[in-house]
Amino acid sequence: MVDGDAAIPAGDEGNNPAADSAVSRQVRIAAETAHAFGSPKSNDRIGYEPSLYQGKWHMPKREKLRKCISKSESHHHYKAGRGSYYRGAYQFSKSLARGVTWMMQSEVKKEMGEAGVSLVKKLRKKPMNKWNRYWQDRAFWTIWAKGKGKHHWPTRKSC
Repeated sequence: MVDGDAAIPAGDEGNNPAADSAVSRQVRIAAETAHAFGSPKSNDRIGYEPSLYQGKWHMPKREKLRKCISKSESHHHYKAGRGSYYRGAYQFSKSLARGVTWMMQSEVKKEMGEAGVSLVKKLRKKPMNKWNRYWQDRAFWTIWAKGKGKHHWPTRKSC
């Protein structure tokens, strides 16, 4: 833990989005917007890649853990779970997937405007295994919530 900074978990001292320069934040948001709307990288939904989401909830020093969870849950297969209760790379239930869209909506509005909000609303009507890589990664980090949501992945204990 950084001295006097209780908001950043131990081991993630270098991940403070507030410290980003305005330019680097704009570059990140532009890249994420391209991924949100369907870049070639976000449409590739098989195999491990570093998280396409790099925003407020992303924890670079926990990337190895995210990789392990994705491997344990779906073998990095973002299309996993067709016809089953849990779907996508991180095996979200239908209710958790729908709930995370509400959690993401206000931040998406700030970053991508109404066009981004429209995309989020469309996600509510789609099974998570139909979401592109960017949205699944963003959903994972949003639910992970700096470790507060880790109980959703009991598989993390083997990571």
